[in-house]
Amino acid sequence: MRNIFLVVLLSVFGVAADKKQTTYACEFTTYATEKGTFKSDPVRFTIVSNDTNGTYTLKGSTGQSKGNIIKGDKGLSFIKVTKLGNITTTTITNVPPLDKDQKAVHSRNILAGGKLLASQYYGTCHQVNEIQTKKVRFDISKEKRDKMYRTLKIEKALKKLPKKDAKYVLDALNGIFPSRLEMEEDMSIQGMILVSKIMDYATKSK
Repeated sequence: MRNIFLVVLLSVFGVAADKKQTTYACEFTTYATEKGTFKSDPVRFTIVSNDTNGTYTLKGSTGQSKGNIIKGDKGLSFIKVTKLGNITTTTITNVPPLDKDQKAVHSRNILAGGKLLASQYYGTCHQVNEIQTKKVRFDISKEKRDKMYRTLKIEKALKKLPKKDAKYVLDALNGIFPSRLEMEEDMSIQGMILVSKIMDYATKSK
């Protein structure tokens, strides 16, 4: 069902990439420390690489960071070195079929007061079509917005949705629709359904 609604949303709007870059969506479900290997809640982030100057931006739930790209044998490493000398790396394989999940490891090496705090996360990354990473904007009049709010019973719907969906729904009412990547990573199916209804209503001529 999730994919059906994503197709519907993408068929309504199209956005072209405006600069040469590659985006990877990553998810890690296992991590290791000196105490052993453990399962954890998924750690998710995206990496946007600048294909012209060898730099990247990592975007996650706690913010974003920048670093440099090192090309390896059928893979890439994304490396950040902080002013304090702490090192974070993410390494992704790049083997056929290239449109499928690639094995990945995310490592953190932190020195604090002479103590070494290290962890390593294991999971996958996959290349994302650039159109999936773009928000879509559409002009919605106040009259139509108010009518949608009543017709789609937004106030009642928001009470049943996870809190993280509320921002996307309210943004949609103001004509700012989430990217496909945001929907896949952050929204519940119920939230996606409501956003798709708002988008469908917003594109009607009346």
